[in-house]
Amino acid sequence: MSIECQFYLQKNPNLVRFLHENPRFYKFLNRDANFIFEMEKMMKEKYKLTIPDKIEKFKDKLDMLNTFIDILN
Repeated sequence: MSIECQFYLQKNPNLVRFLHENPRFYKFLNRDANFIFEMEKMMKEKYKLTIPDKIEKFKDKLDMLNTFIDILN
């Protein structure tokens, strides 16, 4: 694995966790250093860190807050 990949992984603990859960990706990283960007996309989809997922979480929190306010009134 290239030094750049190792530094990139060091900066992103979620990516390291994803890599530990999917050790087959070590082989791909050793062959192609640019695979780390594809792996990061897969990690974001799995851990629901994409922008639509974040918006959905925020919407759910607002709905819950609205429900609490309705109950208190």
